[in-house]
Amino acid sequence: MKNKKIKVMVSWSKIIPILKNYKKIFRKKKIQIEVKKTKQHLTEYQLLKIIDKYEGIICGDDEITKKVIDKAKKLKVISKWGTGLDSINTKYAKKKKIKVYNSPGVFSDSVSQLALGMMLVLSRKIFENHIQVKKGYWPKPTGFSLRNKYLGIIGLGKIGQTLILTCKGLGMKILGNDIKKINKRNLKKLKIKKVSKKELLKKADIIVLCVDLNKTSYRLINFKEFNIMKKNAILINISRGSVIHEKALIDALKKKKLYGAGIDVFEKEPVDSKNKLLKFENCILTSHNAFNTIEALKQVNKNAVENLIKEF
Repeated sequence: MKNKKIKVMVSWSKIIPILKNYKKIFRKKKIQIEVKKTKQHLTEYQLLKIIDKYEGIICGDDEITKKVIDKAKKLKVISKWGTGLDSINTKYAKKKKIKVYNSPGVFSDSVSQLALGMMLVLSRKIFENHIQVKKGYWPKPTGFSLRNKYLGIIGLGKIGQTLILTCKGLGMKILGNDIKKINKRNLKKLKIKKVSKKELLKKADIIVLCVDLNKTSYRLINFKEFNIMKKNAILINISRGSVIHEKALIDALKKKKLYGAGIDVFEKEPVDSKNKLLKFENCILTSHNAFNTIEALKQVNKNAVENLIKEF
């Protein structure tokens, strides 16, 4: 039994290159790494076929459901690459005494900076101008300054707070909303006003979604919310795709209710070529890539491996 190997599955491709840096530790702890290459994530169906032989996993957005956890008789630790835990039944894992780790705050800079980039591109019509110049035209589209504009941030966690600090430096007025209780000291330090979702939607010139995906945030922005929003507002989603009802967003863009939208996450990923969001020039789309900076990757890779190792 002393020579028995500890089997660990790695299903997130971005971490594979750094595994070689931990070879000595893996050997010492008798950890055997098995890599499962996948384009996106492992589904519940795929995991049910293989999960029973592993004591640890390093995963992305794999569907670790109650069924999967019940099948995982040997599993001791789930090390999530990244921050979001919405694909893992964490409550049931805890009940089964399986440790679940993630890396809270590791993407705060990278994600908030992408949101800021989208704000600038949309407010100054940079993308639309870019397309016209490449076609041989020389237009002068008029945008608007961010100074003295109301920025509404829904979700006042680490990403939201990082974005607040950045945008205050641009002279923006900040409105915040979160169903979670936020430390009063933090609110005072950030010098922002916490308001209801309705008030934020009515007043904000730019709205940024920074929430986790759960039962309360599913389709948080729907047809009703678009009707409440200030006309010609900008909406940016850097959280999870299902926080916005995409049909409602398409309807709002079609009816020109919005100045523009910046979308990094979608209800269905990768985006289908028939997705109607693709046709709007004032809708900036990125491929669930807000996290992706050299600095953030270095830290999250380290965290994911070391969170797993400490359990063996």
